[in-house]
Amino acid sequence: MNLTRSYYRVSTFLVLLCLVVGAGSTCQASNKVVSVEEHWELKVSQPDADRSAPQITMVMSPKNGLDGEHILLTLNHATDPDYAAGGIQLQVWDGEEHVESHSEQDGEALNHDDETITWVQRVSLNDGQLTFQIVNGQSESWGSFGGDSLSHSMSTTLGNLNSYRPGVSISESQVSYAENRVVSLVLTKLVWVTEDGEVHEQNAPIPVDTSLDE
Repeated sequence: MNLTRSYYRVSTFLVLLCLVVGAGSTCQASNKVVSVEEHWELKVSQPDADRSAPQITMVMSPKNGLDGEHILLTLNHATDPDYAAGGIQLQVWDGEEHVESHSEQDGEALNHDDETITWVQRVSLNDGQLTFQIVNGQSESWGSFGGDSLSHSMSTTLGNLNSYRPGVSISESQVSYAENRVVSLVLTKLVWVTEDGEVHEQNAPIPVDTSLDE
């Protein structure tokens, strides 16, 4: 299946963290980023519960690339260890090596017309431990989701999250099946915290626009 995606004005967000927490083009070591949140919104039109359609695959990395630790979040399906319809699955990867998977709402497919699903993808760093979490999920079909059941911590050599770039999430995330049933997939807000405890926030609606599959 061919999927055409358009990405809107991401250059501002590729340098966002350095502009706010650093000086010039180099982030200051005294302003280490220790937590990043991506707030996402998915709007579906007419899901097909029998086919578990649509299906979405999200990606998030703590740095500018997928050569190290990162996550895949599969919505309305799972792929580890095998394909399964419905539900939510958080997969943790280290480069091309699969680390672990955590699932929720097993077998439960999206089933409400004109539904809006919202959730937060968070990565945080504390004492050499990198933690990925899905939190504050809300869906008419699934109710509340995320938290401890969709969380994973692992050792890391990363000293900060200053090399995080939202462009990685935007370019790698996609509607992987039945994109004609998706109205929009939008990164609505970025929130990040520096080691001094200061919270920074940027409202950032960036739609991941998909072509219609007639």
